[in-house]
Amino acid sequence: MKLRFASACLGLLLVANAFAQPTRLAPIVSPVINPDRTVTFRLRAPDAAKVELSGQFLAANQPLTKDESGVWSATVGPVAPDLYPYNFVVDGVGVADPGNQYVFPNEGFKASLLDIPAAEPSLRSIQNVPHGELTYAFYQSEALGCTRPLVIYTPPGYRTGTERYPVLYLVSGTTDTEETWFRVGRVNFILDNLIAQKRAVPMIVVMPYGNMLMGMPRPWTPEVATMYKAFGDELLAEIVPYVEANFRAIPERESRAIAGFSRGGGQSLFTAFSHLDKFAWVGSYSAYLTPEVIDLHLPALSSDAAATNRQLKLLWLGVGREDFLYPQASTFLDLLEARKIQHQKLITGGGHTWMNARHYLAETLQLYFK
Repeated sequence: MKLRFASACLGLLLVANAFAQPTRLAPIVSPVINPDRTVTFRLRAPDAAKVELSGQFLAANQPLTKDESGVWSATVGPVAPDLYPYNFVVDGVGVADPGNQYVFPNEGFKASLLDIPAAEPSLRSIQNVPHGELTYAFYQSEALGCTRPLVIYTPPGYRTGTERYPVLYLVSGTTDTEETWFRVGRVNFILDNLIAQKRAVPMIVVMPYGNMLMGMPRPWTPEVATMYKAFGDELLAEIVPYVEANFRAIPERESRAIAGFSRGGGQSLFTAFSHLDKFAWVGSYSAYLTPEVIDLHLPALSSDAAATNRQLKLLWLGVGREDFLYPQASTFLDLLEARKIQHQKLITGGGHTWMNARHYLAETLQLYFK
């Protein structure tokens, strides 16, 4: 009797559990990279009226079609090998791909990332080479009255060695975070591969958060210099001392480089030109300074071009012809030419994208500290 009662109770419990369990829908796999480098994207949105795909590999948004189960899909391409941001647009609202774990770090909307591999491994790819390490660190900013983040790359062998290394301070752009240079710029993998190929000097890379919490003046306005100066002051007062106290950094100007993309490029140029006694290597990726900012804040830069050239081991500038900042960057290059400030430049196709930023980074990593 007791056994029958127990069996009946168990049966009721199983029935109750069956009703309590939510219906599990089959997971959506997206994106799917096909052998011919076309890519299939999928999104479950049964109540949506319209879904589109937006990505930097597309000339225009691509519509998706819905099946009877409420899953939208589209296949596009073939897509050229590279790492691209993309997102869905659902009834006019941007949405990241919920099937994709790789996201673009940003202060606002976080897009998804699509990595199309090349036939041969690219510098940005994970290869079977010794790998450096990434450290997430924090420092107290006295200037801003808050604790600020840093991501720091140390090269292969750092943990077990005693050697000191030169340091690249690498700054990301407007709305980007301290994570963007490694998650999207892939600086750690690029440098791992270049070091393994003996094409780059082993170095420490410090990635600060470039937002100075004072807004973003347009780069062509005089007000931008105030923000650039605030960044440089904090870098030299807080970040450089923190790095040199906690990591095996060589504390000499010839062993310090600074570079950045977009806003970070402007911050890097202004900081280096303001402190040539602290930095000898400078990279500008899709950025510039105006003649007005230079003449007002950096008069020594061109008043004694010979002295500037003696101090700079490298001044490197890259920009794409389709970049919305290309006209101003081109004017800046003309100014350097006219004032006889030695530099290297690379003009490419493409726009204001992280595809170009990675390209410029890979080029300059092979030049710094040599």
